[in-house]
Amino acid sequence: MFKRSVFGKKTIVLASIIVFISYIFMSCVPVKKSYAAQSKEAYSAGKISKYPGYQQLIENLKAKHPNWNFKILYTGLDWNQVIKNETTASHGRNLVDYSRSGAWVCSTCGDKAYDTGKWKCASEATVSYYMDPRNWINEDYIFQFEDLSYDPSTQTLSGVQKILSSAGWANGSTITYTKTDGSTGTINKSYAQVVMEAASEAGMSPYHLASRIVLEQGKNSVPGSTAKGTYSGYVGCYNFCNVNACGNNTSEVIANALSYARNKGWTNPEASIKGGAAFIAKSYINVGQSTLYLEKFDVDNSDGRLYYHQYMACVYSAATECKIVKSSYSSLGMIGNSFTFLIPVYENMPTEVCGSPDSASIVTQNVQINGTNVQIRNSPSLIGTVIAKLNTGDKVLRIECASSQNGGYYWDKIVLPSGAKAYVARNFISQVPDITNCNLSGVANTSVNLRNGPGTSGTTVVTTLISGQAVNIIEKDAYNGLDGYNWVRVKLSNGTQGYIAAQYITEMGENQTANNSNYSIATIKCDDGSSVRIRSSATTGASVVTTLKKGTTVTVMQENVATANGYTWDKIVTSEGLEGYVANQFLDKGNASSQPATNNTEGNGDVNGNGQLDASDYVLVKNHIMGKTTLSESQTKVGDVNGNGQLDASDYVLIKKKIMN
Repeated sequence: MFKRSVFGKKTIVLASIIVFISYIFMSCVPVKKSYAAQSKEAYSAGKISKYPGYQQLIENLKAKHPNWNFKILYTGLDWNQVIKNETTASHGRNLVDYSRSGAWVCSTCGDKAYDTGKWKCASEATVSYYMDPRNWINEDYIFQFEDLSYDPSTQTLSGVQKILSSAGWANGSTITYTKTDGSTGTINKSYAQVVMEAASEAGMSPYHLASRIVLEQGKNSVPGSTAKGTYSGYVGCYNFCNVNACGNNTSEVIANALSYARNKGWTNPEASIKGGAAFIAKSYINVGQSTLYLEKFDVDNSDGRLYYHQYMACVYSAATECKIVKSSYSSLGMIGNSFTFLIPVYENMPTEVCGSPDSASIVTQNVQINGTNVQIRNSPSLIGTVIAKLNTGDKVLRIECASSQNGGYYWDKIVLPSGAKAYVARNFISQVPDITNCNLSGVANTSVNLRNGPGTSGTTVVTTLISGQAVNIIEKDAYNGLDGYNWVRVKLSNGTQGYIAAQYITEMGENQTANNSNYSIATIKCDDGSSVRIRSSATTGASVVTTLKKGTTVTVMQENVATANGYTWDKIVTSEGLEGYVANQFLDKGNASSQPATNNTEGNGDVNGNGQLDASDYVLVKNHIMGKTTLSESQTKVGDVNGNGQLDASDYVLIKKKIMN
């Protein structure tokens, strides 16, 4: 079965293993343009030392592999904003397979199915884990940072021959193929020579091109159906790189790939390989996405844009594919060769490396004890020391739900009133409504971790809030002095709950302003059914970070930052933690709701995301309904104006009527 991405898809076949990699070419996904100064520089121990955790990892590899070269991509991007843009800015941008659960899965989307129903939206913890380069600067995973640009000083014909030698169809000094008339043709070059020429002309690594072709076409004595030249209806057509290989079944995938090849004139293996190389190089490598990591995570702004242009939707694609590449190099005795690796670094990265999502489900819930003298233990097993006994009606905070049994019980992690972390068998507890003692508006006054429970020890970071992000404070003074802080419980606009040290939250007064602070709360004002665009800088020419509908609450960080295009602009932060700029005529600063509103554009009909409802919206909806095109998951939600959970003919009629008043 083929994985169908909401953004399009591409299928890779290696032997009998089918690997799914998704293209993303979406103009509809919000794009945040970066004005941060980026640079690519040779590794310098002195300069890298200010980024925690990198230096020792790179030095370890340099000592083991003296021929390896390292460059650093100084992205200039704030780590927290990167994660927000890869997650909350566009749910479904990063996916995990449907078997994942708990902390691996986005708490907002939950079990909502993406693509063919086999994928879920990845959580912030999952994306942070795979995006943190420090998890992958080791011998097993370093090749996701291999620079895929062309370098004749290190990339040789003999190296390409070694890679292609594993594929039976690629051996020999000449290439025999089937012409469009069914006759036999011959190219007086080897596949290795064609790959070298194609890579040189395109400006990409011949090693990467050779590896990608082998991944696409397999290692048998003949290549796959898209490169045999004999597929019915497409005789003499070749697509070695499987460009545009998309569809819901095998025959559809092959037909789409070969139709693309025929339109491009790829009527022999050489034309196909050179055309495929040019496509990959032009679309990715030569616009700054010159590593597997950068193909997955678009954090290089060479093309003036960020985040949306990803080669794969699966969040662990780069980590998976790089192991295949490394295995190929190892089997061919090439690991000692000269390779160049490009490692990205971000500003304000956490000191600790972002860990893998725990197998347990991370929660923030109140539970009640059911039983007499229920034993509370210091570890999740029957041999754990009993540290307390509770009785029916006693209430505690649960912060983890075990995913597997130990000794016949699921041991859930709880927080006792003293703040101590402990475990209780799930048989003896039941969830109760949230226990709260206040209902106040506040904003984060710095970038700060939101934890699933009080305390810096024994708890898990759920997400990171940025300065100005609005929260609802629902509990105070329940856990004071724990690990040196007083802790408050807060709820975010998407319903996520957690604990933050009180000193990092500024409470808002009744007029929605904060004492001794520039923060103030405002709401978006516009016509019903329309939305306002939040931009990456104070001008209408800047890219759109997100769009907000009427009544959405934002935090005003700075007023009157600029005057441009006939507007006066304010800097704001959305309740989901995205920074941006908005013309202040669209802000109601005197009638803000006392509660943070949800950032939501669902159901307003503006599927093209241009901030207004117009004819192009109903054309897009009509084409989607008729099967001519496929809208993204976020677009279908925006187009569902009747709120029945699907995009159908009634939505089309309603959108058309709105446009016609």
